[in-house]
Amino acid sequence: MVRMEPKDITEETQNWGHEGILCYSKICTHVGCPIALWEQQTHHLLCPCHQSTFDLGDRGRVVFGPAARRLPMLPIEVDEDGYLAARSDFLEPVGPSYWERNSPSYWEKQEKKFFEEEAAK
Repeated sequence: MVRMEPKDITEETQNWGHEGILCYSKICTHVGCPIALWEQQTHHLLCPCHQSTFDLGDRGRVVFGPAARRLPMLPIEVDEDGYLAARSDFLEPVGPSYWERNSPSYWEKQEKKFFEEEAAK
C-alpha cells in the first residue's frame, strides 16, 4: 500500500485507489520475489532479485527488467465506517507470470467487467 500525490497518478490508476492511496501486490510478476524497494521521487518499486522496476503511478507498469506484466492492483475504497477496504479480490493472478492459466486478454476482460459493474451500482 502506498500513498502518492493524486497529481502524480494516471487517471486510470486513480480509479483503483482513494485520494492517492493505492494497493498493489508485493510479489514480483517475474519469479515471485518479494518487492520492497520504494523510490518515492520516481514512484517506482524495485524487485531486488532481478531488478524489475514497476511504476506505481501508472498501474504498476513495468519500466525496467525481466518482468513480463505489471503488478496486480487491489481496488480499494473507504467503507461507511471510514476504513480502507477492498472493493474486490485481485482481478488478475498475483505472482509470477508462469503461473498464469489464461491469457492477459482474459484478465483485461475481467477488469473491464468489474469496472462496468461498479459503474452500474
